[in-house]
Amino acid sequence: MSFLNGLFGLFKKLTLFILIFAIAIPLRYGSTNLKYLQFRVLHSMLSLKYSFVPDQVRPTLSAEYRAFETLLRMNPPSKRDPFADLLTSVKEFRASFRFDTILPKPSQCQVNKEIFEYNGHTIDAYWINNHQKNFTRNLDNVLVYLHGGGYMFGDIQGYSGYECHLSQLFNISVLHVEYRLIPEHPLPSAVEDTVAIYRALLHNYTSSSQIIIMGDSAGGGLSLLTIQALIAQQLPVPRGIIVLSPWTDLSASGESYTRNHLTDVMISAADSKWIASHVFGPNHSRLSLDSSIVSPLFGSFKGFPPIYINVGTAEILEDDSKRVFKKAQEAGVDVTLEEGLHLMHVYPAFFPYYPEARNTLDNINKWIQTLFDRKHNE
Repeated sequence: MSFLNGLFGLFKKLTLFILIFAIAIPLRYGSTNLKYLQFRVLHSMLSLKYSFVPDQVRPTLSAEYRAFETLLRMNPPSKRDPFADLLTSVKEFRASFRFDTILPKPSQCQVNKEIFEYNGHTIDAYWINNHQKNFTRNLDNVLVYLHGGGYMFGDIQGYSGYECHLSQLFNISVLHVEYRLIPEHPLPSAVEDTVAIYRALLHNYTSSSQIIIMGDSAGGGLSLLTIQALIAQQLPVPRGIIVLSPWTDLSASGESYTRNHLTDVMISAADSKWIASHVFGPNHSRLSLDSSIVSPLFGSFKGFPPIYINVGTAEILEDDSKRVFKKAQEAGVDVTLEEGLHLMHVYPAFFPYYPEARNTLDNINKWIQTLFDRKHNE
């Protein structure tokens, strides 16, 4: 009987521990998303391990970053079937591109859809506000965000968690643009969408000096293409532009495609080249990937607003950023380049996981505030 009482007591303690754990973990990470919680717990365990195991080759990296990098290596993207139908492959890519499983939207963040129209051109977009109780568009300043995903995938569901954080950190209303994707809508369809959104903002809401355009990866390249299109159409440029690991050379001529192919845990040269081969749609055989229509690196930077470029030195797109930085400097542009030593593609996006991301976002925030302070003093 005493044995059964002891066993029952142990069972009660175990049940209480599990219950406390089940409540504490969601509270700790502010979410009930099971996949996200599993990822966070694994990340915390690995971070603890790496805090006792230094990286002799890369001593500047935090234990938290190394843990995140390890998790990505443990869960590589699914292999693409080279013989599969194009749209089938694209659908599989889109299904696997789930930022929201590691960056879920916080409950207090408000996301409101708006359909923009300019001269008969309609585009879906979402206002994101994470710094006020009641949703209002703070049109004093607007951050237009162009998501990454190789022009082929990415949407509001995957990016809202990250963009909510940007809204709170920068104290700004974020406008997420759902530009058209390839291969259904070959480039420059996405550029037409972003220019139309920009024109609609100028016509209905605000002035160019109150707008900042920001994008990551392909969205970073699209941000640069958008500015080049605005200048070509003799429109006023925005206050500034921020690009994270921008894809600026679709012809992949940068040496970093070779130099960093083993250290890049986010994208492979083979996948980026496969995506690039579809940006023009059925006309790809008659057009070149080093055309300024799709590769902003080969366009002009004369007349650009201030640019903030961020890139990791462990990614294949490292030279895409460095070469844009050099060309912008030569064109007399006020341009800043922040390189993350040993860091991955679009590393600032994963701000909950490691200090390197938070430090860079803080640097960008200071740059933004300086930019707007400069405007008020003009």
